[in-house]
Amino acid sequence: MNKYRSVALTLAACAASLAVAACSAGSPTASSAGASTGTPSQSGSGSAASSSAAAIPGRAVAVKGTLGSFPVPAGARVVENMPGNQSFLLVFGLVTPADVSRFYATALPQAGFTVTANAMLHQGGDNGAYILFTGHGLKGNISSLVQFPGYSVAGIGDTNVTTVIVTPAK
Repeated sequence: MNKYRSVALTLAACAASLAVAACSAGSPTASSAGASTGTPSQSGSGSAASSSAAAIPGRAVAVKGTLGSFPVPAGARVVENMPGNQSFLLVFGLVTPADVSRFYATALPQAGFTVTANAMLHQGGDNGAYILFTGHGLKGNISSLVQFPGYSVAGIGDTNVTTVIVTPAK
């Protein structure tokens, strides 16, 4: 058994808890990384996803299944790439949640996906990005946490941990 599997399952549970936090908070508040609709916010401090912000470079990671590959930020260290039947889980680190949000605001549409939510969430001790998307017969969520308390993921630690969970759209 892969030594990361239990950590990956824990991270998936963390992604679910961040989603619950987003739902229980009502409409997530938009921050400088983007509004909940996946479009840039127009706050006075400027938008990280606006055209004035530098694009975050990326690369494609091979995934099993019909999709073939999935974009990740160039500076990300991928520590888990776990395929399922028609699903996959990616876990990576070394990229801040704000940069994850900014990267996927452009990378997902370029890869043929529709971003349905892209928000920076700040509730209690949970601070991070939460992104929902659909496309290619799939649906997915990306959860990126500034601090992953109580766990250290081999190869990336407990800071700036991102999970990507993609499943078939039904």
